[in-house]
Amino acid sequence: MDRPAVANFITFRAKWVIWLCALTSLSAPASRVIPAERFSKVQWALELAAHWQWAYSIVGILCLVLLMTKRTWWPLFPSILLGSSFLVQSDTLDRGVEPDNADSVLVVGTANLNFATTDFSTLVGWLSSADAPDVVFLQEFTDQAQRALSAPEILRRYPHRVEAPQPDPFGLAVLSRHPLTGVQALAEPDRRATLQLRATLTMAGGKTVHLSALHPMPPLNAGYAQIRDQALVREARHLEGLGGLALMGGDFNTTPWARGLFAIDSQLRRASGIAGTWPNALGWASVLPLDHVLASRGWQRLDSSRGPNLGSDHRPVIVRLLAQ
Repeated sequence: MDRPAVANFITFRAKWVIWLCALTSLSAPASRVIPAERFSKVQWALELAAHWQWAYSIVGILCLVLLMTKRTWWPLFPSILLGSSFLVQSDTLDRGVEPDNADSVLVVGTANLNFATTDFSTLVGWLSSADAPDVVFLQEFTDQAQRALSAPEILRRYPHRVEAPQPDPFGLAVLSRHPLTGVQALAEPDRRATLQLRATLTMAGGKTVHLSALHPMPPLNAGYAQIRDQALVREARHLEGLGGLALMGGDFNTTPWARGLFAIDSQLRRASGIAGTWPNALGWASVLPLDHVLASRGWQRLDSSRGPNLGSDHRPVIVRLLAQ
């Protein structure tokens, strides 16, 4: 096949691919308006498609660049659909400016450790470093992880902690440099629900922060997806009822384009960004932002980033927050 024939072959398929990406990306806005209670399976299917907005955008941009070399402008139309769908996201915190008083700043991290992990040396190194968060939510927390994080340097760094290790992917822990009180571990009666942790943190300046740690089941079917979203809504309402500053963190098994985070915008907003955290391919390539830190009113975001590669299938998330 000669070069012109190869170019035409590729261009023809790029036309189909860019439209396919654009139409599939519309699953994000569509999932917001389909009643989940009446059309649970449709909503579930739309949500599974909505998660992959990064992939649609990257592939769509590559097709757009290729097609624009043909001096044609029609690919701009599917590109507008792609961009519009990508921007249909749950709300984020407002940006803040660096304060004079460091006591009002809290650095928060969340990390899914992968319950199959046996080497925690990188995790120990991160949490004992100067870049470690003030408080960190840990998911897939096992007995082996608990033993690794009982090292003297970690105990000195995080003297306050809530730990609930489990031999499955749903153990949780919260490690904190600041005092924790009001600790609760909630086990739901529904076997499809997962453990939750609650605690109250007291910052250096005396402000109290209500914490909730979650790791709901992945959306293996429509029922699991509904239980996950119900857990997020229930916990967001609980934190709102307590009043004051609140944070909720963990691997929520959902993305900013799905219905679950939209449903709690009025109580909590995303402090973390939209960089992918799963799967942690090659230590840097991730597509789905499944790991989140959500914050109540009274917080402003100073910075957010992904943490180091811990050898898990997830990348950690780190946010710096300013308490008002």
